[in-house]
Amino acid sequence: MFRCLWWLCFLPSLLFGQRTDSLRIDFRPLLNGVALELEEEGGASAGARKVEVLRFYLSELQLLEGEEVVFAEKNHHHLIDAAETASLQLPLTLPPGLRYDGLRFTLGVDSLTAASGVFGGDLDPTNGMYWTWRSGYINFKLEGTSPDCPARKQRFQFHVGGFQAPFNSERRVSLSVLPANPISIVIDLDRFFSATDLRQEYQIMSPSALSMKVADRLVEMFRVE
Repeated sequence: MFRCLWWLCFLPSLLFGQRTDSLRIDFRPLLNGVALELEEEGGASAGARKVEVLRFYLSELQLLEGEEVVFAEKNHHHLIDAAETASLQLPLTLPPGLRYDGLRFTLGVDSLTAASGVFGGDLDPTNGMYWTWRSGYINFKLEGTSPDCPARKQRFQFHVGGFQAPFNSERRVSLSVLPANPISIVIDLDRFFSATDLRQEYQIMSPSALSMKVADRLVEMFRVE
């Protein structure tokens, strides 16, 4: 009996190849406590804050068990764009039976990649997330209007980037997670706006000391639902 049936143990691998598990990470932008709906460009209504653009890079994604990295995406940069629903869902292929309780990623393009010039795909400059070879990629872009803004047409524009000292604005985000598929990560814009005085800070268009401060605040927006 054993001689006849031993091969059945290997049949799944023979038919389907090496088994893998899948995981999806969903990003849910929130504004005023509800799902973000992007507004078309225009003036702010009385008392209303509007978001027109929300776009950022995510790279160097890792899963951890305790302090040990058990999965790492290499050479992957994802452009997350609230205007592109598909980009808010990040599918991963994992080794079977992987155990993890933490998620970590870089908010922005890592310095080595940024210093290497321009690329295609999500890193293509035509995506509107690249300044120049000297300043590199825009790691995070947030645009809209607010009655608090003294700028023309009450517009705020946060283009946060820079990879050279002293204005390296990439940041690491670390989150505790429970086993779930998908893992839902909230991008809580209310946290950002509550920490930002739009009467004083409403525009970043190049690497600067202000972009460094704002980059620190961006990390606080991310939480697991």
